[in-house]
Amino acid sequence: MPNPVQFGGCRVDVRLGSTGDMRHLLEGMSGDVLECGCERFAADATGLNEGVVDIPEHQHRGTAASREFHVNRRLQSLTLSPMATPPRLSHDIGARIRMHRERRGRTQVVTAGLAGITADYLGQVERGRKTPSAGVLRALAAALDVPVGALLGSHPDTSPASAVGGSEPLALALMSAGSTPVDPDELKIRIDHAWSVWQSSGYRYSRLLPELPALIRDTEATRRCARQRLEHRRVAACASELYGLLRTVTRRIGRTDLSFLVADRGMRAAEDADNPLCLAAARWNFGHALLMANDCDAAIEFAEQAAADVLADDSVCSDAPALAGALHLVAVVADARAGRYWSARDRLNDANALARRTDNANNIGHTMFSGLNVALHGMWVELDAGDAAAALRIADRINAVECPSVERRFTFTLDLARTYELRREETGTLLHLLDAERSAPEDLDRDPRARDMLRRLVRSPHSTSRGHAAKLAERLSVDI
Repeated sequence: MPNPVQFGGCRVDVRLGSTGDMRHLLEGMSGDVLECGCERFAADATGLNEGVVDIPEHQHRGTAASREFHVNRRLQSLTLSPMATPPRLSHDIGARIRMHRERRGRTQVVTAGLAGITADYLGQVERGRKTPSAGVLRALAAALDVPVGALLGSHPDTSPASAVGGSEPLALALMSAGSTPVDPDELKIRIDHAWSVWQSSGYRYSRLLPELPALIRDTEATRRCARQRLEHRRVAACASELYGLLRTVTRRIGRTDLSFLVADRGMRAAEDADNPLCLAAARWNFGHALLMANDCDAAIEFAEQAAADVLADDSVCSDAPALAGALHLVAVVADARAGRYWSARDRLNDANALARRTDNANNIGHTMFSGLNVALHGMWVELDAGDAAAALRIADRINAVECPSVERRFTFTLDLARTYELRREETGTLLHLLDAERSAPEDLDRDPRARDMLRRLVRSPHSTSRGHAAKLAERLSVDI
């Protein structure tokens, strides 16, 4: 008898065979990926359609990192229950391929030729009638000069055409020589106000983006003017705070190229400020920049060292646990993205211990670290691991209203929508998308995950929520 396990929302039976090739991506009909140990394996489409994937004898030992199931010699093959296959994503992949192709002004014939496939096959992929294999997906990504993740929807789109309004003025301000110096006290008030808008307003993009270019220029001018004065360190600390804000703003508007620039500037400003709390917050921001590059091991090493440094500094003993806890959560995300979910859960326990040593809503370094934040990360880890039931159990203990950050509340609501989608409860998915629209309409409009969920709701042939989903899609101008 096969051994059933839960994997990515699917019921998976594992048995051991003696043929096949596991040196490729293991893709279900939806394009989902199964990881064994640190390698990623796949079977061909024929094997999956028959519900059987053979595992070669030389690779009998392996672990699916994201769900911790183990292949051993007593098992004979791997089957996927057709009753539990995840939602088909071929329409979404096809739409992204077409978007990137048209963005580069290329015809189907040219793109197909570069990828080594026929134009007819590419047309079927773009219309959602065919799901490309891993090899074809890699070839298409190379032909379109984008990461494979951009076609799968798991990688932020960083091409110039994807940047939302406000990104070019930011880039120009960052490259400018500055303007006229302002009073350091005024500068501090303006930066604190900018952070308040970003963390509390549902319309933070339209309110904040027009103000940032002038704030950047004034900060740079004031910092240069203060280099030989007593307030030099105070102005440098203000600059580090601003660059921390810019790191998260540029990430949200799709300019990860600018995110690395401002994260680095924030580190240098924090070093000039000679303030251990300021430096720890800047390192937290730089850790997130490493996560954006999917450099998980570097992010973990960087965050661990930064956490150890701030905890060892006697001058910041009262605030150190909050910053160290925020840095631990960087490592949590890195481990989860690398598929090391049990390690991520262990790190969450460490973060919880630090949260118990802090105030309930600690915003040291604008990290918003607290026990609530740890719980939000715990829910995300279980959701990323494909365990919707565990994610919901954690969600039941979360009161997101307590969180002063609109971004964290929006993320929690969107994760709930994703959880209900994984459980195939379409009404719950739609209700939480509508809730996200009420609390943070601009975030919902800009989030590609939300737009993809909405497309799947509208396209679902059996959904009872298609009408309401279509109206939401129309309000967000989502191309169905």
